[in-house]
Amino acid sequence: MKNTLLGRGILLPTGEISKDKINLVAGAVTQPFAEMVWATTGGDWGTINRLTEILVTMNTTEDGGKLFKTVQMLYGLLGLRFSEEAAAMGLHPEATQYFLFSFAADFGEIMQEYKSEEK
Repeated sequence: MKNTLLGRGILLPTGEISKDKINLVAGAVTQPFAEMVWATTGGDWGTINRLTEILVTMNTTEDGGKLFKTVQMLYGLLGLRFSEEAAAMGLHPEATQYFLFSFAADFGEIMQEYKSEEK
């Protein structure tokens, strides 16, 4: 596991997570996810807000692994392919939690952009 994470740049040689790398990967997977959520919900803010609430409230030490698997499942349901780099984040609790934090933040920003374009 550690070699996989080191090889992908997710873990630094010191054993710390690489927040820069995780942010890059999260940003890359969030954009198509957000586009598909917007398209499939028809911009329904009730649904988008419920999803955002789940992304934020479940990003805990106890629920982070479940949330990560849920995001992967939603990705597949939307017809998207979850990258191997992103999937590797699920191998390390701290990387998972930071990935989900970045993913939720990016998702919220993208949705706000869509909302402002709607006006």
